Amino acid sequence: MAPLRIDVHAHLWTAGYLDRLERLGKTDTGTQRGIGADATAADLDRRFALMDRAGIDLQVLSVAPQSPHLAGESDAVALAGAANESYAELAARFPGRFRIFAALPLPHTDAALRELTRAFDDLGAVGVGVTTTVLGRTLADPLFHPLYEELDRRGAVLYIHPAGEGAASPLITEHAMTWMVGAPVEDTVAVMHLILAGIPARYPRMRVLASHLGGALPLLPRRLDDHLAFESPETPERPSIAARRLWYDTVSHVHPPALAAAAASFGADRLVLGTDFPYEDGEVFLRAVDHIADSGLTPEEATMILDTNAANLLGLSAP
Repeated sequence: MAPLRIDVHAHLWTAGYLDRLERLGKTDTGTQRGIGADATAADLDRRFALMDRAGIDLQVLSVAPQSPHLAGESDAVALAGAANESYAELAARFPGRFRIFAALPLPHTDAALRELTRAFDDLGAVGVGVTTTVLGRTLADPLFHPLYEELDRRGAVLYIHPAGEGAASPLITEHAMTWMVGAPVEDTVAVMHLILAGIPARYPRMRVLASHLGGALPLLPRRLDDHLAFESPETPERPSIAARRLWYDTVSHVHPPALAAAAASFGADRLVLGTDFPYEDGEVFLRAVDHIADSGLTPEEATMILDTNAANLLGLSAP
């Protein structure tokens, strides 16, 4: 199999998309503006040059955390459709550079199913992207099960990214750590919602991809298993088993011990390269790739993480 280096955690937002979100009431788009993540020629040229330096062939684009998860269905549908069409146009212009995780107009499940079908069948999506919560709803909410049934039928990827809400805790959001601490907490909580509800076992062909090595999950399997009997006895399977049904991107801001813990807890075959571009940029972007080979993993494990796991996960493996 020819190696194909794919970055599964990469962002791109056009100014027009962010402007539309602001008109619909979003107030936090400033953190996505002016940081080199637009579709302008200058931003794309710089992005491609950085990818070349890192040996990255493809990036899978996602709009999270600025997802079109809106209370108004017509607004959510229009914005999700526009985002996906914009991404599809970019992927068509640069087929050797981009693939897409489609945005969905949640929490409107019927509309999301229609957009999912269009994204896969007409726009070439390799998965769908959601945030760790949707307007306060957990991803384990039965409202979303029809979506999981369809992803399971297709054997398709559900990519989960933090919402940037600090897990709804003012102890996080009001103390200047929404992203530094809140994001991995959101990752941890979202995956645990799915595990406690039995979602990974119920939809075994749906490929759940969690951000940031799953947050704290690499440190918790034994604790989770030991606490089930008295805290969550209805859980269908041990969390240590369920967690190995998922995949995890390697975004850790270049912290080799975190990567080693995830490989030990989940298996290196469940880890896929992620950079979090543009938030890991420049030399940090390069190290986000390079550190995998010098983090204490075997050369075979590093090669899987860098060059084969993501292609297998996304159905892009080439002979």
